[in-house]
Amino acid sequence: MSDPRHTILVVEDDPQILDILTILLWEQGYHVVRARDGETALSLVKSTRPDLIVSDVRMPGMDGFSLCERVRADPAFAHVPFIFLTARDEKADRRRGMGLGADDYLTKPFEPEDLISAIEVRLARMAKAQEAIAKVGVQLQDLIVRTLTHEFRTPLALVVGYTDLLESTGQGMDEKEFHVALQGLHVGAQRLANLVEDFLLLTKLNTGILAQELKDAAIRPIVPARAVEAALRPNEPPESASRIVLLRPQEGSADRVAIAQDHLVDITRRLVDNACKFSQSQGGEVHVRTRTEGDWWLLQVADSGIGISPEAVGGIFDAFQQVDRGRMEQQGAGVGLTIVRGLVQLYGGDISVESTLGEGSTFTVRLPLVTAAGQSIPAGVLSPVG
Repeated sequence: MSDPRHTILVVEDDPQILDILTILLWEQGYHVVRARDGETALSLVKSTRPDLIVSDVRMPGMDGFSLCERVRADPAFAHVPFIFLTARDEKADRRRGMGLGADDYLTKPFEPEDLISAIEVRLARMAKAQEAIAKVGVQLQDLIVRTLTHEFRTPLALVVGYTDLLESTGQGMDEKEFHVALQGLHVGAQRLANLVEDFLLLTKLNTGILAQELKDAAIRPIVPARAVEAALRPNEPPESASRIVLLRPQEGSADRVAIAQDHLVDITRRLVDNACKFSQSQGGEVHVRTRTEGDWWLLQVADSGIGISPEAVGGIFDAFQQVDRGRMEQQGAGVGLTIVRGLVQLYGGDISVESTLGEGSTFTVRLPLVTAAGQSIPAGVLSPVG
């Protein structure tokens, strides 16, 4: 007998076939929810949250294809397995069904065993997928907790420690000692402020709040090379760190990009900081290059540092991910590159990375060009980042 906790929604406009399917599934121990048309079925999906849907294709009003499309469009139910039943065995129908995300396609008349087998296979696959997702979720939760615990405790320790020091011995300190204590307080407070600002920005990106704010602000095109230069001037590293080399821009003087200047400055600084972080041990150079390529403006930041392994490249833009965190003793919660990707995508662009272990990495940002200074932001820009 099947797990009685599994609910199956059966959608069939023929009452006789609907009764047969209901009895068949009841005998297998499933809880069955019934609908004779797509509209009713869509309502039942939201109220009963079925584990699997079996649907006829040809129905009056909303047919099976439209029902599947509507279910797949809702993130809350996009994972629910969907099996089509139809009296027609046309390849075009099969291709359309699979293209909509259907999990199987049975042609009437079919053997009851075929339907039961298809259902059991799909439910088993869903259970394995949910188990894998839950495992990843636990691992991610543990990673987030450990990362945030470390990142917030470190600057808090600085603030609390130097505050206690000033409270207990502040009056007896000479000017140099007092300055050191104040500097420690400043460093700890600034690091805390940066962490809070990063999480607020990441939240606004993921929820679409920032996209709406920018639409209301009527962003105008800018000369991107100027923003890059502005990002580098106050960001020169000390002599012991990597040397930043800005290569001559290749874009034309009339080229513009529709992006808020402070966001392009932020993108550039984060990429340069990241490159310096992974190049400091080798004392190499960080090359920053801007150029145009067709309808795109490109920003490339290249370092000659430790590089990224092929296994790590795929998740480099995911939140809370850091390359070789223990050995590099990195600061930060691992959301910098996630924010960079979110900002770039917000303005209709993309970002990629090429890396070789032991030789370095090159990050490339591509943003759509706006050739006329007065032109509005291109279609598709300022979409919420999900």
